[in-house]
Amino acid sequence: STFSSMDDLAFGATFGISREGSGSQVMAKFAAFQYEWKEPPKFKILGDVNGLVAGVQNGEADAFLWERTTMNRHYAKDEVRYLGTVRAPWPAFSFGARKEFIENNGTLIDQLLQTIGGNARAFMDSASDQIREEYVCGALGYSQEDYRQWMGYVAYNFGGQVDRRKVGAVVKTLVKAGVMANCDIDVVLEPARL
Repeated sequence: STFSSMDDLAFGATFGISREGSGSQVMAKFAAFQYEWKEPPKFKILGDVNGLVAGVQNGEADAFLWERTTMNRHYAKDEVRYLGTVRAPWPAFSFGARKEFIENNGTLIDQLLQTIGGNARAFMDSASDQIREEYVCGALGYSQEDYRQWMGYVAYNFGGQVDRRKVGAVVKTLVKAGVMANCDIDVVLEPARL
């Protein structure tokens, strides 16, 4: 890629994405809004992070957005180049659903969030740091340094609580960025109240 900064992507660059509607696509649209790019990005579905790296290398895509710590091993091998950071005003791995789905599946959603929260709590509280490090370094290919950096900023919402003000700010931002249509913030419901 001939790009050296985020500003170089302002003229209709093609972004590799994992799938339609994925975080990699949402973040590219958000980046275009945040950086005030002249032309919206184009998209090419390339699958997982390895497909995205290969897509940039072979010219199918100009760039892609992915979690930085995961990318450190690719930067270290000069497989791709770091161009900049896009900081979204929402946490990673957030869940969203249509009002009708929430209303019809409240118990299922509550069970899902309890299961995820329980497993995250067990991972963070019950497992030793050595077990966590071995898992993350083995499963994700992180170096020990990357693992320590990642653990320094990763946090979990074990209970699945919803902060309506934060959700409202996120919805406004996503509407302005053209990622989603405007919606009534009251569609955000706490699973425990369903």
